Amino acid sequence: MSREPQGPHAEQAVQAPSASDAPSTHAHKHRTIDGPKPLRLHDHKPGILAGFPAIVFLLLALLSLPDQLAWSWRPLSPHLLFWIGVVAAIFWYVALRFNLSQRRFFLVFGLLGTFFGIPAALEVSGVISPFAWLGRQLGTLRPQVNAGAWLVAAMVFGIVWLTNFIWSRTHLRVRIDENGLYVSRLGARTERYDLIGLKAETEPIDYAETFLAGIGSLALKTRTGKEIFRLQRVVHLYRIPWFPFPRGKHARLLEMLSYSGKVTTVTADREEMLAAEDAGDLGDSDDDDLSLDDDAADGDDGRADDADFDTSSTGDDVQSEIT
Repeated sequence: MSREPQGPHAEQAVQAPSASDAPSTHAHKHRTIDGPKPLRLHDHKPGILAGFPAIVFLLLALLSLPDQLAWSWRPLSPHLLFWIGVVAAIFWYVALRFNLSQRRFFLVFGLLGTFFGIPAALEVSGVISPFAWLGRQLGTLRPQVNAGAWLVAAMVFGIVWLTNFIWSRTHLRVRIDENGLYVSRLGARTERYDLIGLKAETEPIDYAETFLAGIGSLALKTRTGKEIFRLQRVVHLYRIPWFPFPRGKHARLLEMLSYSGKVTTVTADREEMLAAEDAGDLGDSDDDDLSLDDDAADGDDGRADDADFDTSSTGDDVQSEIT
């Protein structure tokens, strides 16, 4: 007959161990740190700049609606909207046609500021009034464009932008994450490269394009200088001057290459140093091989000497036994 446990510890003796009391195998979990987000790069044609006039013309179409619908509220006159569109078209043509470095870009704007600033100062002082005369002459022309014309122009430039956008997404695609570099070309297999030893070379080909959309040229090379790929126009490679809040892709690329201690850039001096170290390692290995060969040869000579010694000693022992 079994005896039930008595006393104050009876409940503890009968009660089965609960799941909370059992040792948990998941008590200590490793914390994972998320790496940088994957970076995607695409090459573009100059037609990608058509997005700028498309957006401007669409805004002008919306601002022209009150005048076309005969509303009492008109934010801007149709004549002013026309000249805004002309200035936007001229700026787009300059960005598309000419490659201006940063120095030339500011030089041109400085010359234009001087050319218009001096007459403006003389007009304010009352000496001459060239802008008032020019305004009267242009006012007699009364140029204006209705909302429908602005909308059609926006659609035309939008189609050009869309065509270049589709081409850039299918011609060459580059994806960079913590696992490596992946290059996908149209009609070819995806190539993969390790990030260790890669260096990035960037260059703003045209500061007007950089001012519009942060466009620049990007090339990735190995430590030996072999070029893996080159992208002529990367949108938002740099910070956009008129909207500098989001980081450019160049900064994200350097962060990606430096993640987990990977090399970001290699200078010429560093390349020479690495080449010298490689040559020194090869020389040391050759010396080690020679020393090993010498040691082996010495070992063989030692064993030969020992054999001769043993033979001579054996002959002496035989002669002593005969005598």
